[in-house]
Amino acid sequence: MARSVLLSVFVGLGLLVAVWASTAGPVHMLGVASAPHTSSTTTEQHTSQTPLTAPPKQRTYRELTRDVHPTIDLSWVGELIGYAAVLTICFVAFRLLQALWLNRWRRPVEPAAVEFEPLPPAQMAEMIEQDGEARLAAVERGRPSDGIIACWQRLEESVAACGVRPRPAETSTELVARVLRALDVDPRAVAGLARLYREARFSDHPLGEDSRERAREALRSINEDLARPGVTA
Repeated sequence: MARSVLLSVFVGLGLLVAVWASTAGPVHMLGVASAPHTSSTTTEQHTSQTPLTAPPKQRTYRELTRDVHPTIDLSWVGELIGYAAVLTICFVAFRLLQALWLNRWRRPVEPAAVEFEPLPPAQMAEMIEQDGEARLAAVERGRPSDGIIACWQRLEESVAACGVRPRPAETSTELVARVLRALDVDPRAVAGLARLYREARFSDHPLGEDSRERAREALRSINEDLARPGVTA
């Protein structure tokens, strides 16, 4: 589309310059300098003074063209340069405007919202609790920081599978804390495990086995609260 528009504009500018050039009159590349006017006048006067009875003398082609010298008219070069400059300016201005138009600000495309209903609180607590043993196994693998990160990510996946949508500007960690708080899970265990996760994820110093032990205790407390009968949101 952009190429066709560019070609149409360029052709239109070319036609405009052609019309302009045609109105300027013919361009003469070669010219002929004729003999001085005085020479012709002198010849006419000499002829008029010649007696009528004398026959006119026939002049040869060499004599007729003796005072005629070919000249080169380069005035059209300046006109050609002017036309080329106008075309160049128009073309550059058009490309500049085209670049500004193509790079203009556009509203980002918002992702399509996926509508789904969250599970009832009882089923939500049951689904999150079913992955409890896998979370306890994950916290034991690798270094303490790796285990803590792995068990919290499994907790985030379990909450996301329940169909709860995050609020605007709400992080996944905040979503997990909100859902577990709504399911009447001990907020101290949730906050402690979230704090260990952030420390393991974003700090530079390594975590020790005492951090793994605290994460293990928090996971057990969360699993017990989720398995308690009569959990309500």
